[in-house]
Amino acid sequence: MKFITIIILLMPNLLFAEILKQFSLACICDKNINALKYFDCKQKVSGTQLDYSENSEDIYSSYDEKYYSIIEKNNFILSLQYETEDYISSMKINDDLELLLSILYKKYEKEWSYDLQCVSLKKE
Repeated sequence: MKFITIIILLMPNLLFAEILKQFSLACICDKNINALKYFDCKQKVSGTQLDYSENSEDIYSSYDEKYYSIIEKNNFILSLQYETEDYISSMKINDDLELLLSILYKKYEKEWSYDLQCVSLKKE
């Protein structure tokens, strides 16, 4: 019984580890969303490469050349955040490597978000 409990408790960590094992990721705007959102994303973001730094537990984004802190990790989602005085930039990556990039401008209380699809650059 104790063995089963240990396995159940370790499963979320094992699943999350699998997401990190897929890094580095290349992400581009998702063509499966409506055309207007796709072209807006393409114009503003285009794409990004995400690299995981094991030493500092940060994720580097080539889009804005910032290091994002890991703020949440669970079975299916990896949440990242970078905050300045003016804005909060956040990323959520699910287990299908779909990325939601959101930028909240504090002064205007306005948030923009973009859907991207990622693929692993790790060679098998």
